[in-house]
Amino acid sequence: MAKPRPCVVPCCNGERFELVHKFPSDKDRAETWRSILCIPELQQLDLATVRGRHFVCTRHFRDSDYKNKLSRSLNVTANPSLNLFGLHDEEGLNRVIPPMVRLPVPSEPQKSDSSDRVTVKLQVQPMLPENMLPVVEVKLLDNRNNFTASSMEIINLPGLTEDPLATLPIKREQPRLQISNRRTLAGCTPGKIFKFKRKSDMIVETQSMKKPAVVLRKLKIVSPRKQSTNVATPIKVPTTSSETQTDTEKRRPPQVKSPAQKEVNDVPQSDEVSKNTTKVLALLECTPENLQKLQRKLQAQDGGALPFDESLFRDLGDGEAAKAIMVGTQSAVDEQHFLTIQGTQLERPIRVSYIWLRDHCRCSECYNHETFQRTLSILDIPDDVKPASFELSDRKLEVLWMDDHVSSYDLDFLVQSQFEVSKEKLLHEHAQPVLWDRDLISLCPEYCRVSLSELICEDAAVAKVVKSLVAYGVAFIEKVPANQQSTEMAIKRIFPIHKTLFGEMWTFSDQMDHGDTAYTKTYLGPHTDNTYFNDASGLQILHCIQFNGSGGETMLIDGFKAAEQLNLKDPKAFERLCNYPLTGEYLEEGKHHSYCAPVIKRNVITGEVEQLRFNTYDRAVLNTIPQEQIPQFYKDYKRLAAEINDETMAWQFQLTPGTVMIFDNWRVLHGRMAYSGKRVMSGCYVSRTEYQSVARTLGLIS
Repeated sequence: MAKPRPCVVPCCNGERFELVHKFPSDKDRAETWRSILCIPELQQLDLATVRGRHFVCTRHFRDSDYKNKLSRSLNVTANPSLNLFGLHDEEGLNRVIPPMVRLPVPSEPQKSDSSDRVTVKLQVQPMLPENMLPVVEVKLLDNRNNFTASSMEIINLPGLTEDPLATLPIKREQPRLQISNRRTLAGCTPGKIFKFKRKSDMIVETQSMKKPAVVLRKLKIVSPRKQSTNVATPIKVPTTSSETQTDTEKRRPPQVKSPAQKEVNDVPQSDEVSKNTTKVLALLECTPENLQKLQRKLQAQDGGALPFDESLFRDLGDGEAAKAIMVGTQSAVDEQHFLTIQGTQLERPIRVSYIWLRDHCRCSECYNHETFQRTLSILDIPDDVKPASFELSDRKLEVLWMDDHVSSYDLDFLVQSQFEVSKEKLLHEHAQPVLWDRDLISLCPEYCRVSLSELICEDAAVAKVVKSLVAYGVAFIEKVPANQQSTEMAIKRIFPIHKTLFGEMWTFSDQMDHGDTAYTKTYLGPHTDNTYFNDASGLQILHCIQFNGSGGETMLIDGFKAAEQLNLKDPKAFERLCNYPLTGEYLEEGKHHSYCAPVIKRNVITGEVEQLRFNTYDRAVLNTIPQEQIPQFYKDYKRLAAEINDETMAWQFQLTPGTVMIFDNWRVLHGRMAYSGKRVMSGCYVSRTEYQSVARTLGLIS
């Protein structure tokens, strides 16, 4: 809950409220608020001071001033108008304040009764071979008869920097350890696994944890001159200090020498292949850096053949690195920086790095719960930060750091913050859009159509419009008076309007008010708008407010469907279009907008298509691609254009006065047939971030 703040309006008598609003950051609107309130004390202050110190509570705003009934945010045009001189208007006094929709934040650490937990504290023991693991009996020093231990397990997996077997003798027997019922935090036990059984006399099992080695698969080596000659060369990996000679020999393929010896046994080769083999293996030299490079390449290749030349051990490029991230590959990790938690209450173990835990502390000292912002500087966290001890109980993890700072985390918070969980949510959201072509969208019109009166009076109609935009990329508002003011009112009921070089609301016909093909009567092919902006508008709104003539049918194409078809037919062309840098440009007197980006943009985490920037009219001079790649670029670009312009993709209809069309400018391409007569259009844009903000508020995306 937000901290209550006093309302500046005199009739509220300084009473504090949970939902208050700052004066707008826009100077003109802030000045409007100050003149409406007519409070003498505010007239003497500058606007920056007014914004920082004074607030207006929700009782002075109408319901229509909010984005919707579930929102705590005002529209950009909202002004205080109720109960300014007395508390009389029921609309403001009886408003139900919606709760704040926030991710669950772990509460501060609280002391709990020690009767429901047991504290374990063990000294660091040397790691032993698997065949010599001791079982250490631990007796519970407590007089309670019905003790119930936690069902969770805490695993701390440190990496070793030297071989403990080289300096410490191996003993089959270890001294007995004792568990005390003290209230100190547990967990200062690197290199051990603890399993608590529900018995008063428990057995604590210890197991050595080995630092994971860089294990490479067999490499398919293909000679560039003789492609038919394949040599499978198993590569030996240098053993880590925690491995014994027996462990290494078990993993090593039989009768294979290491790459450092530059030999490949029992494989007939020609002189040329042998020469290339020696050359490339000499580059490897069995260094950790080259091993990591080769491992990343193998993971990105996913078992395919790699060319046997100098590029074999080059590091991954940007495209390959992104692919490696998308398939979830990871390099070898140093376990001494991580805490692994597992148990019956978790579907699978989760691993959390210590620096992440320290950065995500949600105590009042490290996090401002009023502004929902961090107060702890990242520069104040050491790279090698480690806990002094930790304890897990009642689905809460409590960590005592070396500097005596205490952090508390809800287990659910840790689970939901895992990369795999976040990626799964994003993939689920990507599955929400329904890809359509002409037949599907015209024969099964499940997209949204609501009337203006429904939209104004019912919040459910707002949710229906946004849900349709998420699923189909298009929605319609009907029975809207054919003028710009009514169009603006309908859109502002849902979203704030994005101001661009065309203004907020714009009206155009075939008069050349701007240097754009849209201001003509000729055929306008399918395209997306704003390819020359750094951040193209998320939604576009069009309303035909006057039409006397023939032709001019609107066409819509699902760009995600077209991209999917290209990927199925020519995946290499699709991949190249995700990387070709193409510049969009807008020129007119006094204005020059330009931006360079790939035609197809994929989500950096999931790899799914996120945006199309396709506009054959706005393309600038093509100087962002080497001339050697230009012919291939045009072939690929034409393949995508052919999919977009396929007659089975285009949904055509007549947009008539009274119907406002909203569509996703990152997904849906729009166009228009040539027409004769007079046609006047009104419309506007909505930024991508504002569109997604409303969708998140309604719970449609995360």
